Amino acid sequence: MIKNLGIGTGRRKTAVARVYLRDGNGKILVNGIELDKYFPIAEVAGAVRRPLVVTSNDNKFDIVITVTGGGPHGQAGACTHGIARALTQVDPASAT
Repeated sequence: MIKNLGIGTGRRKTAVARVYLRDGNGKILVNGIELDKYFPIAEVAGAVRRPLVVTSNDNKFDIVITVTGGGPHGQAGACTHGIARALTQVDPASAT
């Protein structure tokens, strides 16, 4: 059974992302596709990873994201927001 450590919902403009944090080694899937393939622009993919890097959690969790609506930049913003919210469930001290 897969255990979700944290769940977060992120929104930006018309995009909505559901983020599931699981124990792992840093793999990120967006709608079943690897992050770098789903967001081929390096700056956009980097923005999605930013909450993990800032909190030093970039290789601690596997992340599964389902995102709908909006364009690529709106979806990336929603993913970033959702990751940040899920991280605060795992470690509330990282929010400060």
